[in-house]
Formats: sequence, C-alpha cells, structure tokens
Amino acid sequence: MTQDAVLAYLHLAAILSWVVFISSTAALARNEWLNAAVVNRLVVVDRIAFIAGGVVLATGLARWALGTKGSAWYAQQPLLWFKVVLFLAMAAAALRTRRELRSWQRQLHLAGALPPPDAVVALRRRVMRASHLMLVLPAAAVLLARGIWTI
Repeated sequence: MTQDAVLAYLHLAAILSWVVFISSTAALARNEWLNAAVVNRLVVVDRIAFIAGGVVLATGLARWALGTKGSAWYAQQPLLWFKVVLFLAMAAAALRTRRELRSWQRQLHLAGALPPPDAVVALRRRVMRASHLMLVLPAAAVLLARGIWTI
C-alpha cells in the first residue's frame, strides 16, 4: 500500500510540475513581451516542461506496472486509454511547440530576427489548447481510481 501511495504522489507531483511549465510557456509566449531573452527563456522553460512530461509518462507507467490494481486491470479500462489518448495529443502539441521554439532560437541567433507576431499567437494558442486538455485528465483519473465506468 505504501508503494502505491508513493507512486501516486510521484505521478501527481510530475503532473503539477508539467502544468507549471506549460503555463509558463503560455504566459511567456506573448507578442508584447517577446524579445531575444524571452525566446531563449521559452526554450529553457519548454525543455523543463518536456522533461516533466517525460516524468509524467514514466510515473504513469510505473503506476500501471507496479500499482495495487495491476497492469492487467488497467489494460482493459477504457478510461485509461482515454487518458493515454489525451496525453498523446498533449505530447504531440508539445513536440511541435518544441520544434518551433528551437527554430525561433536558431533564427534569432543566425539573423537576429524575432518570430512573426502571427507565429507567436499560433504557438500560444496551441499551448493553451494542450493545457486545456489537461483539465479533462483528472476527471478521468478520479473516475478510474474509484471504479466508475470501469470494466
């Protein structure tokens, strides 16, 4: 039981860390604040968010494999697979954001140019959409943990 509690805590801490850095990315990605220092800071914040997302995945897999309910139970739960799909959608948005931010940084270092305003708006919208998917995940997690809508 202690192991399950530790795994749950680590997973929750990783999720909260991911939320903090996704939110930071969204907060920094504003045309009115964008300058060379902010572009470089966005790349660093995104790197930390990427690592936090990886820890969310790792701790989720640990809960699946080592948790009290067991991997066989989790594997047949539609809510778990719904959570996985949401996570993958967020990860896809994060990967695209990561590539774009690195491109901005490269362009900044090569030509001294900031990204066009419409690119900043598009990136911020993508990050916000991905972060809003995070709001649905806890609902599925709570239902799953309490055996509601489970097989």
